[in-house]
Amino acid sequence: MEQQQPNNSRGFREAVLGRCFVQTCTERFGDGAVEVIRQRERDHLDYDDSETLVHGVPVGQIVTDTEQNGTGTMQPSLEKRIPKMAYYRNNLTALSQRYNLYFAAYENRIFVYRPRSVPKQTLPREPNLIFATKPDLIARRVGGSLDETFHHQINHIATGFLGREEVLVSVYDDGSVFVYYTRPIAEYVDKKLLGCKGSNPVPTYFFADNVGRSAWGIAVHQKSRLIAVSSNRHEVTVFAFGLYRLPEAMSRRRERSDDSHEQAVLRRKRNWRIVIPLGIFGNNIPNIAFWDDDAGLAEKIAAVDVKGVVWILDIWRPRTKAIGIPPRPRRNNTGWGIALLPNDSFLPAQSTTDMLGLDRNDILPGPRTIGGRWIDVDLGLANVRSHPAPPTRQQLQRARPFLFAFGNVQWGQTTPPPPLPGNPAPHLAAQINGLPAVPAPQTPPLPPPPEDDNSSSDDGGGQENDENAEAAPLLTVTNQVVLPMLSGTWADDEDDPWGEDEDPAGEGGNGVEVALVTPDSLSEADEDDQEPEDDEDGLTPMDLAKLYPFEPGIENEGDADSASIDEYPPQPPRFETVYYPHRGKTYISPRTMAGCLHFVQRARSPNINREQQDAGVLEDFTSRCCILRTDDSDIEMFTVPSKVNHREEGIVFCSNAIGWRDPQVGLMTHCQRLSMVAHVPELSLVVVGSALGRVVLLTPTRSEDGVLCLETPVRRGYRIDWVLPTREDEKARRRPDCGLHGIAVGPVPEGGATGGLLRSDDAPAPSPATRRYRLMMHYRDHRILSYDIGRDERGEELLIF
Repeated sequence: MEQQQPNNSRGFREAVLGRCFVQTCTERFGDGAVEVIRQRERDHLDYDDSETLVHGVPVGQIVTDTEQNGTGTMQPSLEKRIPKMAYYRNNLTALSQRYNLYFAAYENRIFVYRPRSVPKQTLPREPNLIFATKPDLIARRVGGSLDETFHHQINHIATGFLGREEVLVSVYDDGSVFVYYTRPIAEYVDKKLLGCKGSNPVPTYFFADNVGRSAWGIAVHQKSRLIAVSSNRHEVTVFAFGLYRLPEAMSRRRERSDDSHEQAVLRRKRNWRIVIPLGIFGNNIPNIAFWDDDAGLAEKIAAVDVKGVVWILDIWRPRTKAIGIPPRPRRNNTGWGIALLPNDSFLPAQSTTDMLGLDRNDILPGPRTIGGRWIDVDLGLANVRSHPAPPTRQQLQRARPFLFAFGNVQWGQTTPPPPLPGNPAPHLAAQINGLPAVPAPQTPPLPPPPEDDNSSSDDGGGQENDENAEAAPLLTVTNQVVLPMLSGTWADDEDDPWGEDEDPAGEGGNGVEVALVTPDSLSEADEDDQEPEDDEDGLTPMDLAKLYPFEPGIENEGDADSASIDEYPPQPPRFETVYYPHRGKTYISPRTMAGCLHFVQRARSPNINREQQDAGVLEDFTSRCCILRTDDSDIEMFTVPSKVNHREEGIVFCSNAIGWRDPQVGLMTHCQRLSMVAHVPELSLVVVGSALGRVVLLTPTRSEDGVLCLETPVRRGYRIDWVLPTREDEKARRRPDCGLHGIAVGPVPEGGATGGLLRSDDAPAPSPATRRYRLMMHYRDHRILSYDIGRDERGEELLIF
């Protein structure tokens, strides 16, 4: 393995870098692929990439079943063989953690490959399997948030384990959710590669449902058998599958509970659907994670919304408030990624250099908030070996965030990036055709988000329920100030298509009224503010079908499907019982198509409870775990603010870790988002990917006694090991001039494994020194960069082979 030995020491055993393996679009699809991809880019920038749709999907798509059943032998054209990519989504690639399978999502299809030749991870020219799904009646009624015409496109895919079985989860812009077992997929690919002549049925999904709005975040819990999906309904839907036998820890928890609804969902023998809304100021949720108790069972959900607030939500306990942890005070607050890191994922640190990757004198002071003192480690980026764009001290000091400070409380405006592109086609003509660059024009204003037929819900546009928002504020106001608008300082966000909250200062627009809040007081509601009762019309809480009756008057005019809605036969319930923890009530699932339609289109009901979550559980989590939050460019690590132990701790953050300085126009517009987060516990590693095209490898670190930084103890932090592609890779033009389609991290296949397994079932568990992982960076021009990653014998040095 070729390695570049360091010429200067960073004060700890840093990563060793080898080669970067590249597979171009020409190698994947053949000659002419570059021209096809460039033409598609031109069409997209000119708004000329529409497709002919039948039953909600493009005509003439290649899928595995039609290939086998078709009578023609003509080879599909290159245009058909190169899949089209959806724009402005989440992570669209994944690796199986049990089988040698690579998944890539394109529009409404999932391509399945078996990578070859370690460590190159070369994909075969033809996929081993292609899944394709079509929207059902519910999905067609829900529609899309990013594409009003072709709304059945995948936003995110992920793999995880439900008990002993691994699953692949895909979520769509129309709210659809599909789940596949990976074992039948691996068996199908095995038989196909071996040329078996017997029956080899194409695998299909074992579960499908809809969450009622554009779905984004995915979390899978192995021990508790849960799949969680977040959506633009500002809520998280947890699909709890029936259990034949309760784990001992879950049985003990059920015995301690004094609530009948909580006991029922914990001892479930059937499938339950748990709907968990955010607080009244919650927003769209791009990513989520499970929060485990000390027995490893799912206890809560941690969700980050696009305003940067991290929400802690109870899954089981009824009628508790949603805890919101605000973002670091800065000019533009956003939220994209989240991970919950247990203590055993951290490497021990003895010094500031071990902990944060830089000298104590290079730490920059951040704001001091009620949650703690923010520790700025930006200067450590200059020490990252082969950083593609290392910042200088002068650049970092000039780029300090602009903060409004009032005593011990700071505030920064929230302006998340919109999801829809502008139309800078003239500027990109040179880039696409390989001509000299021309000056970039100003990005034109974005179109408004689509209007919703239901006036009580929206797809990320204007404020919902303004009267209720004023009457029942989620946040306890500790102080109020009116800040004057500074001309030339703020970005114009009056038509922010992501935002949900209108300007609180009123219609005058002369100032911005800001409610300054403490982390401990989030989610409080006034005593006079009560959530509407479910049975206010005399309906029984268990009768969900009656709660959402079918009314033909709400049909959308011009919808061909709505005319025959009554002709659909009764549908078996997808999930037999619905549980609302914030209400503390359960309902019977609707059993007709009409009932299902009205359920997914129901008005939003935010959590305005005042009852505190269990302080002991929160304290236990704070002692065992840490939260990693990412936004458009920053990475933050912090814990839940403590009410019992008020000792101040340092909160570590790094700004613009990927060092992106190129113009974000054209195909790169609205791609500044660290939305791809993968946690590799075996390597004590977190992989953070930006849609702009770079990936950060960071190592979580901790010190029991704390490392003193700016007179503040830091007990948990991280150091950045690598930013990929490296400077040498970019100089060699290995990274294309386009964004990332997705990143995938998984174990490297071991010798002796059969049946497509990554390692034999009877093989001894590998140590961190022998276990290697592969990172595959999939770009929008279909190029793939691959690295192998490992740890040395001491578990300190990160190896990239």
